[in-house]
Amino acid sequence: IAVSHPALRPETATEVSKYSQRMVDAIDISANDFKTIPFNKISADFDFPSIDLFVSDVSDGFVKDWLVKPAKDTSNNLVLTFNNLINQTDIVEIMGDILNRLEKAWEQPVDIEFTAYIDSDKNVKINLLQCRSLHVPSLGGVCVSIPKIMPKEQVLFRSDRAINAGMVDNIGYIVYIDPKIYAEIPDIETKKSIGRVIGKLNKILTCRDNKVMLMGPGRWGSTNIELGINVGYADIDNTAVLVEVAREKAGQRPEVSYGTHFFQDLIESNILYLPVYPDDEKSDFNFNFFSVSENVFL
Repeated sequence: IAVSHPALRPETATEVSKYSQRMVDAIDISANDFKTIPFNKISADFDFPSIDLFVSDVSDGFVKDWLVKPAKDTSNNLVLTFNNLINQTDIVEIMGDILNRLEKAWEQPVDIEFTAYIDSDKNVKINLLQCRSLHVPSLGGVCVSIPKIMPKEQVLFRSDRAINAGMVDNIGYIVYIDPKIYAEIPDIETKKSIGRVIGKLNKILTCRDNKVMLMGPGRWGSTNIELGINVGYADIDNTAVLVEVAREKAGQRPEVSYGTHFFQDLIESNILYLPVYPDDEKSDFNFNFFSVSENVFL
């Protein structure tokens, strides 16, 4: 959320429900083990303290924030929105004050990690875990003029989602992993091997004169290979542009990399990051170009 406008959300109610967090990491004390559990199971099995601050009820196509915790079991309809936490506590004001103080001390924007404890009276206690400088990308004073009218065949892709400021020229290679084909690969080992191939290409192409644009399904660097290709930063560090192609029709939810450490590494290395949603009616994607262009690596 934006600290300056915490109630402003661009998503529709349907999108809030569709893309909300489903799983939570928990410590199973009886088994002495870490587990990842569906949130609805936890909310149904346990009397979760102050749960009304974190969840909303989704029914009849609407997201409804709880005024009081309902008596009947609504666990199957719960969605993590944190709406009441934002609206009924001082957490946004506290976070804004922390960020302002740190930015003033560091003389630049900062990226932080924190934990929050909320007591029964809705008092908030923040523990600051980590702080680092936040690189803010820019065009560096370069003036870019985009034609108002362009032939459709000359547009590779277009997205109306939030992206970084930046400009990259002299792109000589596009490494493209088709999201639909990737989703159809049946075995895990083959999917894992794609990340290693990307790492080899990353080293080979750095010796060439032209820059590289890397395009692949879902989230780059994800440990869950169903969400995207499992690569480390060293596998893509010579890339000039990194594109995450979110194909809902291929079963890939568009959980792109904003807010992750991986994303911050990209920004600090001046790698231009772009999320693209080909199935979004407001976006353009030149499927013909990517499907019939010559593969120079074969």
